[in-house]
Amino acid sequence: MKSGRVLQRTGWSAAFRALVGLGLLLLTGTALARDAAAEALAGRHQALQAALAASPLGLPLLVQSHDERGQVQGEAHALLSPPFADLLARLRQPRAWCDVLLLHLNVKGCLHESAADGDRLTLYSGRKLYEPMSDASPLRLRWTLVAARADHLQVELTAADGPMGTGDYRITLAALPVEQGSFVHFRYAYRSSALSRLAVDTYLATLGRDKVGFTVLGTGSDGHPLFVGGQRGVVERNAVRYLLAVQADLEVERRGATSEQPFEQGLARWFELTERWPRQLHELDRDDYLAIKRRERAEQLRRQQTLDRAAGRP
Repeated sequence: MKSGRVLQRTGWSAAFRALVGLGLLLLTGTALARDAAAEALAGRHQALQAALAASPLGLPLLVQSHDERGQVQGEAHALLSPPFADLLARLRQPRAWCDVLLLHLNVKGCLHESAADGDRLTLYSGRKLYEPMSDASPLRLRWTLVAARADHLQVELTAADGPMGTGDYRITLAALPVEQGSFVHFRYAYRSSALSRLAVDTYLATLGRDKVGFTVLGTGSDGHPLFVGGQRGVVERNAVRYLLAVQADLEVERRGATSEQPFEQGLARWFELTERWPRQLHELDRDDYLAIKRRERAEQLRRQQTLDRAAGRP
């Protein structure tokens, strides 16, 4: 009996050591993956330095897009002046993302929920004019803090399904500290559907017939650049609008301010930044944009408070 108990204890001990070893391997693999992601981002910054300095957009900003087999992606690389420590402190908080994303003129509201399985953001999108969240299209995103270190931040927002049969949403922000402030890579990607393409094509053939993106495809007979249009133009504009929302939010002064002052400053700054490229990004007059966003912000705060009370949060 004694030898059996020894063998039993030995077996449990071996199993425990195996499980601990597996856990260490998994943790090590995760750490290595994060280190690899940080190194890849640093390599990208090194490779793009000359292009960023010579960007035709007038700022250290590069934009590109892809539209292949229904997978649409727009991405932007930029050097932002706010210190990386500020960016890290702000964007590692899921709720802060709602104030950032709301600066985009087509975002009608954003709500944050925290559960045992992680954080969720529900993004409500609609027309450029005022629209209540109840009339907008919701997109429920899982918010994941992939990395948050003194030398690397990576946040991912993902959703399997979206409006009009779209899916595979992936919004990624990755950043690292550089001499100028922060090097940021923002990516906005999703899988389109026949219905969503019809809606976009209809818009681009009517109200949005003059809309273009940032990628230059060539030169027209008049000597002016020919910019990309279609789905690629749409995702390029969205990628830049979201990136500028990050920049505008980080530039505001929060120390000693009331909760509304930074948001007001962020609105004004976002509008100012987007007006650098009126051909691509101008949609509304400044006063109209500010008035619409104030109404949408007020509704967002009311609904967030209701959600928090229902969840037992102060």
